[in-house]
Formats: sequence, structure tokens, C-alpha cells
Amino acid sequence: MNTVWFSLRQRLLLPILGGVTVLWLAMLALSYLDAHHEIDELLDAQLAHIAQTLLALASHEVHEGDEGIAELADAVDKHQYNLRFQIWSSDGNLLLRTRNAPLTALTTEEGFSEDPGGQWRNFSLWDKERSVQVQVGEDLEARDELILQIAWKLLLPALFGLPLLGGWVWLATRRGMAPLDALAAQINRRDPAHLDALVPVSAPTEIRPMLQALNGLFGRVGQTLVNERRFTADAAHELRTPLAALAAQAQVAQRSGDDAERRHALEQVRVGVERATHLVSQLLTLARLDPQQPLGDSQPVQLKSLVEEVCATNGAAALDKRITLELDAVAVEVRGNATMLQILLRNLIDNAIRYTPSGGSVRVTLSATAAGVELQVADSGPGISAAERDLVFQRFHRGAAGQDQVGSGLGLSIVQRIAELHGARVLLGDAQNGAGLRVTVMFG
Repeated sequence: MNTVWFSLRQRLLLPILGGVTVLWLAMLALSYLDAHHEIDELLDAQLAHIAQTLLALASHEVHEGDEGIAELADAVDKHQYNLRFQIWSSDGNLLLRTRNAPLTALTTEEGFSEDPGGQWRNFSLWDKERSVQVQVGEDLEARDELILQIAWKLLLPALFGLPLLGGWVWLATRRGMAPLDALAAQINRRDPAHLDALVPVSAPTEIRPMLQALNGLFGRVGQTLVNERRFTADAAHELRTPLAALAAQAQVAQRSGDDAERRHALEQVRVGVERATHLVSQLLTLARLDPQQPLGDSQPVQLKSLVEEVCATNGAAALDKRITLELDAVAVEVRGNATMLQILLRNLIDNAIRYTPSGGSVRVTLSATAAGVELQVADSGPGISAAERDLVFQRFHRGAAGQDQVGSGLGLSIVQRIAELHGARVLLGDAQNGAGLRVTVMFG
């Protein structure tokens, strides 16, 4: 699966700037609409005020019967062309108008209205006696121009402000991400053997869980390396002893002139080879189980058939030592890896036969209990003292009572590791009558 990489700075910067831009434009639009409405109301009020003023003047100074239509002088300011008005008598005579006003009525409606072309905004008002009517018009284009000027004055700060805001947000995000860059540089400069916890000078609280997880990983990796170095040193030490013994016995056999002494030396070579072979086999098994990884191939396993197979395989070794090997098993099923469970059984039964003296007994019991599946391997050997039971799960540790037997001290370490992978527990106790060792594996 390919990793999808992305820039955290861009993921922060783009939504922030995008959101601010959209919000700013929305506020500009609302401001524009509100300004448009307020200006319309203001100028409408101005139209009404002009009409009222003209009507008051016309009622006193304009009389019916005057000949001709009075016209005002030419405009002295360009903005005057945006306004026009007419004064009409009740009988429909045009009494007074501006030069830009038509000879026909500006509007046939009373109050506010707009001409069919939508260019002029008109206001019509009668006096109380309805003898004089004033009509005032204003060019809507002038209104739009005024509103547009206001909109531009609102928009210009945004055009200059948004880039400045974007630069500021970029600098802020860059400064905020600086501790992450510093942490990455610190990790990059680290020696591979330096697995101490990372302690940055300053770091955001949000990355504390990630930093704690990373330090936890460093700790586990460091512990794994320590275990591997210890394992390698112990393995080298354990292998050195049988190899040195092999070399010595081979030299004895080579130099000896006595057939009996040579046969004895060669027999010791054979025993040493068996011990070295067993040790290497156990080391390879433990190396395969040692990495902290999931169980992998997990499926239902018929444990009874595996126990029967391992007991049959170890039957010859039990007969050679005149050991009674008993099996009491019921059909039970556990979920796990059949190969690993077979290794677990082989180590338990092989250890029991190896450390049980000639003429003794080994009993294997497989049963179903309320807590789960229980596997027991009990022998009549020397057993393990209560003080040593926690130590025998350590690699290469061998009990004091079994030093005369060929072994590597890895059997119970392998058993415990396989049990952990299957979620099982390994318990040590005394066999019947307080003699021997009973190993119990609980599958829950």
C-alpha cells in the first residue's frame, strides 16, 4: 500500500486563507447590499424632502393663469443633472420645470415609482388642496455610481489585506511547525545506536502522544538489542563448550593407541555432536519465535492428535530409559499455529524424559476445564525448587538438579514464548507426592 504524503502547512494554510477569503467576500456582499439599501432610503428621503420644499414654495409663489412654463436657469454643477423636477397645476398645466425635465409628467403614480426604462427614480406629491403637484426625479445611474464607489472603498482594503493576511498566516504556520522540523532534524542526526528518549527543548502539546509512542518504540528496540546481544553472547558461550569438548575428544581419539580409549573418545564426540546439534536446533527455534510479531497463521487445531503424535515420536527415547510414558487426552480444540504447538509439546515431553531417571514415569494429561483447555506434563524427575521456578524461563538457565543431563537451558524459554503467542499461561508445580515437576499450560 503506497503512502499518501501531504504538506501539513498547506493543509492548514489553504483552509484558513480560503475560509477567511470566503468570509470576507460574504461580508463585503452583505455590506454592499446593506449600503445599497441605506443609500436608497437616504436618497428617497432626500427626494421626498426636495418635493416637500418645492411644494411649499410653489403653493405661495406659483399661481394659476401665469402665461408660459417657467424654467430654471442652467445647472452650475454636474450633479444637478442627476435631479429634475416639475410643478403641475390641478388642471394639468405644467407650471415649472428644470431644463432636463420633459414636458410630459415624470410619473402618473403618487409617491415613489420608477420609469419603465428603470433609469429614473421618481416621487410625486400633492398639496393639501390638491391644487399643486410636485414631481421630482433622480437618475438611478448616479445612485449606482455612488454605491459602486462605496463598494470599491470596501473592496480595496480586502485586495491589499488578503495577501498581507496570507503572508502572516504562512509565517505563523511556519513558526508553529518549526518544533516539528527541529525534532525531525534531531532524529536525523541521531546515531543508530543512540536509542535514548527524545527530549526536545520545546514541542507542541499535540505531538506529545506521538513523541511518547516514539520514545516507547526506542525503548523496546533498545531492550530488543540488549536481549539480542545477551542472547548472542550466551549462545556463543554455550556453543564454545561443546565445540571445545569435541576438539579435545577428537584429539584424544587421534592420538590414542588403545582401541578402548579411542572408542570412548569417539563416543564422547558423538554425545558432543548431539548436544551441539540440539543446542543449534533450539537456538534456531528461539530465534524464529523471538521477534515481537503477531501469531500469523492462526486456525483451529486438534490438540489431542498433536499430543499423540509427539508422544509416539518420543516413545523410543522413553523405552531406552525404561520410562513409563502415559497419555490421558480428550478431544479438544484450540486456536493457534499447529507447528508452534507441536514444538511446545516436543520441548515439554522431551525435557520430561531427559530429566526423569531410568525407571521413572512421565504422564501427559489433556483436558477441558471451565477456564479453558489444560495441558499437563508431569514427571518423576528431580523437579525444580520453588526458588528456581522463575529463573528457569530465562535463556540458558539450567536447574541445579539437572546439570548432569545434556541440555541447552532453552526448552522452557521456547515453551513460554509459544504460550504467550497463543495467549496461554505456563505454570510450574510439584508432581504427585511432592516429587518431580508438573508443567501446566492453560489455554484460556
